[in-house]
Amino acid sequence: MDIKHNIKAHNKIASKYNIKHTEIYNDYEQNRLSKVIKNIITMYWKDDIRVLDVWSGTWNLTHFFLSNNCNVTSSDVSQKSLDILNDRLIKYKKNLNTKLIINKNLPFKDNSFDIIATYSVLHHIPDYLNTIKEMIRVCKPKWLIYIDHEANYNKYNPDKILSEYNLLVKQTFFEHIKKLFKTKELFTFAFIKTIFIKLFINKKYEREWDIHVRRDDYIEWEKIKKIISDNNCEIIDEKDYLLYIPKISIKQFKEYSEKCNNTKYLIFRKK
Repeated sequence: MDIKHNIKAHNKIASKYNIKHTEIYNDYEQNRLSKVIKNIITMYWKDDIRVLDVWSGTWNLTHFFLSNNCNVTSSDVSQKSLDILNDRLIKYKKNLNTKLIINKNLPFKDNSFDIIATYSVLHHIPDYLNTIKEMIRVCKPKWLIYIDHEANYNKYNPDKILSEYNLLVKQTFFEHIKKLFKTKELFTFAFIKTIFIKLFINKKYEREWDIHVRRDDYIEWEKIKKIISDNNCEIIDEKDYLLYIPKISIKQFKEYSEKCNNTKYLIFRKK
């Protein structure tokens, strides 16, 4: 795992991440996520639930678990992201801890947490299968691991309906430039460097170190399920859903969401 590259990439985008990712930070997706987390907590309710947010970023899962009275440890490769998270969630400081990830393994003892959760993370990690094993290792027996916001197989092989949806929500060149201007990335060294690398060195290069996002390199769910089975765990909830892109109305989106999907969440229990 190129941990140095990941650290550098995510330290740079930490302060702009929420603005850049409208597919995450919109009311519809945030409400969906809130409901999923409430359902997870009510499955095995007890006082003092200990949650580990793996590659937490600057808000998201940590916020929802804290607002449901859990004790949360937020871990990330980016210290800048953890600093921003601490500032944003200062009112929960009694129930919040942060921990820097410094290599491919999680810096925690076996059987340390009740719930292990990660959101929109695996596609950033070269050895994401090792991360799954690590999440299982640090989870207490009888408790839960939750993975969300990763592309499913349909993402890479869209049918006619999903292709229509993709065309509707596709970001135009003008919209891309507008977002870069809003995040103050336009004409920065990082932006120019990305263009140069994509044109002359590696067309797959991404500033956010996205890796498993193409048909020839994607999240392999069957391998994840084999790890789950081989490590004495069982799947208790799995759902494929359509990711909302806020370029169309909710009404229009819901019509498509009944007919196609491109994203997955998975919840499994350690026996």
